[in-house]
Amino acid sequence: MKSIYNLKDNQEVIARIMQLTPDTKAKWGNTTVDYVCKHSLLELDIVFGKQEIEVNKVKKALSTFLKNEYLKCLIYQDSQSFYRRKREKDSDFNELKHELIQKVGRIGSQGKHAIMKLHHPFWGKMTYGKWDRLIYNYLDNHLRQFGV
Repeated sequence: MKSIYNLKDNQEVIARIMQLTPDTKAKWGNTTVDYVCKHSLLELDIVFGKQEIEVNKVKKALSTFLKNEYLKCLIYQDSQSFYRRKREKDSDFNELKHELIQKVGRIGSQGKHAIMKLHHPFWGKMTYGKWDRLIYNYLDNHLRQFGV
């Protein structure tokens, strides 16, 4: 299994991000490439301890009862409705892409030491291994969504 901590796998993710352009269209769904970059940056900011999010209390309670990782993955696909995120400023696509590359690269160079928070507001307690799977699979899914 690929790992966001593994330098080779991490560089592969960065190379895929570099292929994105402002005109890249999604193969499925109706999201835009700049939205996915913003969304990914916010998720990474949770990992780095720089982003606090509010989780719907009912859905947060539900998450504690979901022991099956598969069910969690199904729910995560609709995570936009599970918690609200705030980003202080709007940026142009190239700035977002550059910041995303830097943050993914930080994980590649620092490995698990880049992870500053072992708790996710929705998923709860996280291990370095769970963060690895979540970050890699999250980025891989969105990059495949845009054909890279």
